[in-house]
Amino acid sequence: MNMDNQQVVQPDFTLDYIYEQLTKLPTFPKVVQKALELLDDPNTTTQDLVEVLKFDPAITTNILKITNSARFGLQKQVTSLDTALALLGQNQIKEILVASGSLPFLSRELYGYGMRPEDLWHHSMATGICAECICAHIGFDDPSLLFTAAILHDVGKIVLNLFVGAKLDTIMDLAGREGFTFSEAEWMALGADHAIIGSEIMRLWDFPLDIYRAVRNHHDPDLYVQDKVSALLALSNILVVMLGIGVGTDGFRHKISPRLMEVLGLKKDDIYELLLKTWQAFTDAHEILELYKS
Repeated sequence: MNMDNQQVVQPDFTLDYIYEQLTKLPTFPKVVQKALELLDDPNTTTQDLVEVLKFDPAITTNILKITNSARFGLQKQVTSLDTALALLGQNQIKEILVASGSLPFLSRELYGYGMRPEDLWHHSMATGICAECICAHIGFDDPSLLFTAAILHDVGKIVLNLFVGAKLDTIMDLAGREGFTFSEAEWMALGADHAIIGSEIMRLWDFPLDIYRAVRNHHDPDLYVQDKVSALLALSNILVVMLGIGVGTDGFRHKISPRLMEVLGLKKDDIYELLLKTWQAFTDAHEILELYKS
């Protein structure tokens, strides 16, 4: 579509002003960041992790709840942090830490996006679960990195939600009658989209370049095919949208491009299999999905 012939809605504030709002968002839990750093050190022991995490009771409680969920299939109930950490693999610990640390940000109502408190949490967890399924399917060697990007890929919506409400009619008109994607409509109505804002949040939180680049790229077909993490995140998000999990007002507007399939070496039958595996794993994670209530 030729955008030159369309009436572009001029934003009534600048991208700099939106970036100023990032200071209103609490930082990602330092306890989790420190624990993730320790996990990258081969000399770290279980006790080292316990010493860092034990001073945050909310994180500890969530770790125990997630560890005892059906998703991890442990044979007995775990009641202590050191036992939980000893029973889990490194990637599992990283994923639990990221999910637990993300919960306060992802379990809120986003009026502008038509999302209930559980929607963003469910969509984020489902995208993380889908990312795991894709990693296993294609043999990607750093599933915890992709899981982190997947869990936090829509965090920019929290900031843009401050502005979307007043502009929602304009955005939906552009995305519906005018035929733009929701992300394009965000740019036209707000001067930014949630992907670029989310990327800036992740950068400010000191996450690795691979993660915040993938968050930045996950809605841009020209960018997300340029590196594997971005491509994997984009596909994970699209598949979860296709399943209709926590999509809000911007759902069902994404398609899998042939180029994305080519970059990841996937066929149509692979997509059907991944959709089924994602849905099965998502339904098995019901205890984790209910954590937003707490």
